[in-house]
Amino acid sequence: MTAPPFPDAPEAPDDLRVPVHRGWIVACMILFWPLAIAAVLAANRAARAHGAGDSTTARREAGRARDHARLGVLIGAIWSTLALTLDITLVVLGVQHGPSLLGQAGIETATAEAPPETYRSAAAPKREAITLDPFALQTGDCFMAPDWEAVWNEIDVIPCSRPHDVQVIGVTEHLHDEYPGAQTISEEAWYDCWAEYDSYSGTIGSEDSPVWTFEPNLEDWAQNRHTSVCFIEAPFPVQGEFSEYPQIFEPEVDA
Repeated sequence: MTAPPFPDAPEAPDDLRVPVHRGWIVACMILFWPLAIAAVLAANRAARAHGAGDSTTARREAGRARDHARLGVLIGAIWSTLALTLDITLVVLGVQHGPSLLGQAGIETATAEAPPETYRSAAAPKREAITLDPFALQTGDCFMAPDWEAVWNEIDVIPCSRPHDVQVIGVTEHLHDEYPGAQTISEEAWYDCWAEYDSYSGTIGSEDSPVWTFEPNLEDWAQNRHTSVCFIEAPFPVQGEFSEYPQIFEPEVDA
C-alpha cells in the first residue's frame, strides 16, 4: 500500500506554472512607465523563485507584478483621458475667448473677418454713393455724368445696378518721373483706351465712339495724379453692364 504524498511538500520546479502577466506589463510601460519598472522587478523575482522551486514566493511576486502593471495601466488611462479633456477644453476656450483676452492684454490680432462689401458688390444696390476724385476711379466704376460744362472735381460713384450713363473700362498708369507733356500723356492714355474699348464693346472704335478719357495736366501731376481714366458715356441711363446694351456702341444712336 502506497502512502499519500505529504500535503505541504513543495512542487517540483518543472511542474510549477507562474504567470508573469507580460501583456499587462507592456501596456503599463506604454501608459505609466514608473509602475512598469516595479512590475518588471517583481516578475524577475518571481522567475528567480520559480527557478529555485519556491512556489510561494514565485506566486506572491507574480501577483505583485500583475498588481503593479494593472495599477499603472489604470493610472495611465486616467491621466491620458484627463490630458485629452484638458487639451480639448483649452482649444475650445482659445477659439471662443482667445482674441478678446489678447485684446484686453493689449495684443492686437489679425481678424479673419471678410472685408466689408463695397459699392461694386452685387449685394450692395442700396449703398449710398461714394464721392471720389476723378483720378481715383477704378475699372468697373459707374456714375451719372456731371454737366460737361462744369469742372469734374468730384464723382459720385454708385452701384452699377442703379441707372447710370458712365462706366469706367480702363485706367492707365503713366510711369514717368517728371511730367512728360500733354501730348505724351494723351497718346499713352488713348493707346490703352482704344484697346480697352475694342475689347469691351466687341467693336472697332472710331471718332464717333462714345469713349472718353480723363488725363492729368501739369497741375494734376504735381498733386501725384499720374493716371488717366478711360470711360464710356451712354446716350441714355441703363442698369447693369454696358456690354448688355449693344446699342450704346452704335455711333448713330441719338442721345
